[in-house]
Amino acid sequence: MTKQRRGTDATSHSVRRISVIVPKNPFATAELQGKQHCMCAMDVVSLLGWWPGKAHTPHRNAQKVKNIQRSLDWKRVAQIAAYLLQDEIIGAPEKLDQVFSEIYEPKKTEPGRQWPPKVPKVVGYQRSAFPTFSNVLIHVNGAKIEAIAAAPNAAAELVFDDANPDLNFSVIDGQHRINGAYLAVRLLQIRGQSVNWEIPAEIFLDLDEPNSPPKHQAQIFIDVNFYQKKVDKSLVADLYPTARGPRGPLDNRERAQDIGRRLMLDVGPLVGLIQIPGIRFGIKDVVTLSTLNAAIEDTLDSLYLVGINSLEAQSEFLAFCLDAWLEASGRFEDPKVARKQGLSEQNVAYQGRVIVSVLTLVPAVIVELKDNKLGFGADKARTHLTKWLSDLSKRAGLLKNGVFLEKADFKERQYLGTGGVGRFRDVLWAAAGTNRSVKDLDNEEMAAHAQKYKNKINFLMRQF
Repeated sequence: MTKQRRGTDATSHSVRRISVIVPKNPFATAELQGKQHCMCAMDVVSLLGWWPGKAHTPHRNAQKVKNIQRSLDWKRVAQIAAYLLQDEIIGAPEKLDQVFSEIYEPKKTEPGRQWPPKVPKVVGYQRSAFPTFSNVLIHVNGAKIEAIAAAPNAAAELVFDDANPDLNFSVIDGQHRINGAYLAVRLLQIRGQSVNWEIPAEIFLDLDEPNSPPKHQAQIFIDVNFYQKKVDKSLVADLYPTARGPRGPLDNRERAQDIGRRLMLDVGPLVGLIQIPGIRFGIKDVVTLSTLNAAIEDTLDSLYLVGINSLEAQSEFLAFCLDAWLEASGRFEDPKVARKQGLSEQNVAYQGRVIVSVLTLVPAVIVELKDNKLGFGADKARTHLTKWLSDLSKRAGLLKNGVFLEKADFKERQYLGTGGVGRFRDVLWAAAGTNRSVKDLDNEEMAAHAQKYKNKINFLMRQF
């Protein structure tokens, strides 16, 4: 399927023959049943030669729309390359210019173009055990599919003359992946490595006639990128630890995924309550797994600073903090009852915005326990922390008769909606840093008091 070779045709030495598989599609409309398409692997350096990547020019007159490409996001191109290389790209603007200037700089005056690329000096990457990506979708005029007589019906060759001026490649979906892959391969070649990479591709032949509006290509782009919805982040977050198998986490993000899974299944007051939308795990109005994981990740540096290093210890400490919070809120609900009946409609103490905001206080919790010479997780420490959080909530005006605000009051305080999470976190931090009530401070004063206490806690944490 991946074999690519130049033809030996008497008429031209520029004929390409690429091994392909030709799938049947009974779901295509009658209009498109006669159109051919195939699956193959295509050398990314060759592809950039056949397809120079034109910019998209929005226009109401369909006759003037020559292709459907979006203008390139060069930061995304560099991020894909860094992901494939599993290494950060240092001096990204210069490297992009070195690799792509011949292709894109001559087109810099066209609408949608940007040259030189404006990207950060250093572009990071997402760790992966097997860096790759899904197939790209390409449209070609000027090629044909030839069956292989001695092969099964589905096996064939894609044949075209790459010197033919009528040959036209356009990318329906995947321009960033193609450019990112090209950048990754060229950077390795510049370092002296003899490498190439063939990317998985689905090729459509003559869906739209040459120089005609690309209506079928545009519809496929819409179908793939708009109608086909991504899975929920929490469903993916649940699968990361499974996908890694027995190896340990590579970074804080992966460690947070492990802890989130433990808090969801094994440890603490949120067991069975954390939501994974799409598979009906957890219950409504409790934090989603992906949101919880992001909050956990932000706490890890503080935990490591004070020697809470193991997965078990970190999970237990965060469960300890959540236990204390829910007790202090006066809103603790038995998990078994909550799973059967749901949470009380007015109980927002379990909401994602509240839980993750409380977790931002972890550095302050650590300082409070250390100042009082209390061991992490001990019964005495739990009692002290519960009282500390209760007193903090009173100073913030978050308790009525010892119980956390009802949903209507929470909304009235503007802790829901735009900017609500920020305001709620500010009131928590401002109340944590004083022995006086802060409930009458305006938003600006609250933010200033919160930042002052955060700065103090960050300084104290660095002393540990």
